[in-house]
Amino acid sequence: MKTLQKLSIPMLAVLSLIGCKSVPSSTSDYRIAKQNIQGVTLDQTQATQIGTNFVATFNTLGTPSFIKNVDQLYADRLFINDTLSQFNHKTALMQHFKGMNQRVSNVNVQLVSATYHQDSAYVHWYMAYDFKIFGKNKTMQSYGMSEIKVNPAQQIIFQQDYWDPTNGLYRSLPYVGGVYSWLLPFKKSH
Repeated sequence: MKTLQKLSIPMLAVLSLIGCKSVPSSTSDYRIAKQNIQGVTLDQTQATQIGTNFVATFNTLGTPSFIKNVDQLYADRLFINDTLSQFNHKTALMQHFKGMNQRVSNVNVQLVSATYHQDSAYVHWYMAYDFKIFGKNKTMQSYGMSEIKVNPAQQIIFQQDYWDPTNGLYRSLPYVGGVYSWLLPFKKSH
């Protein structure tokens, strides 16, 4: 019990400091990028093809071919917010993907649906994968949606992902998941 008390004081201090940290909002970045980045005007067939290409590329995540495939999927200048990170240049995005590619395996991405409005494709997807953390593989899974705009070469120039990292990732992580469950318990009514 005394060990728990000794650990709880430093833990509360760390949580207090984390709670005071100011984190910038990506809402204004999204609004500006959505207004300023114009993609190709789409129809349903094109939206479905964008979703199919997206899913096919991410199904190679964790393999040697992923980096080549994802390099072809994205344009050099872009806006991408994947809920955990934001990028404006492909070079930084590629570094991010190289790191992910080393920690992920057994990827299964499925296209649930795709639709469009003007120059935006809305791709609804399901993703499951094994994520290596602390030397162990942990299976993660999540549903999400990506708003995607492409250039005439069919490369992604705008992508805003919508998914819940709390339930799709953080709650599954060792130690972190316990803290999330304690601070933000998931409630489900029957």
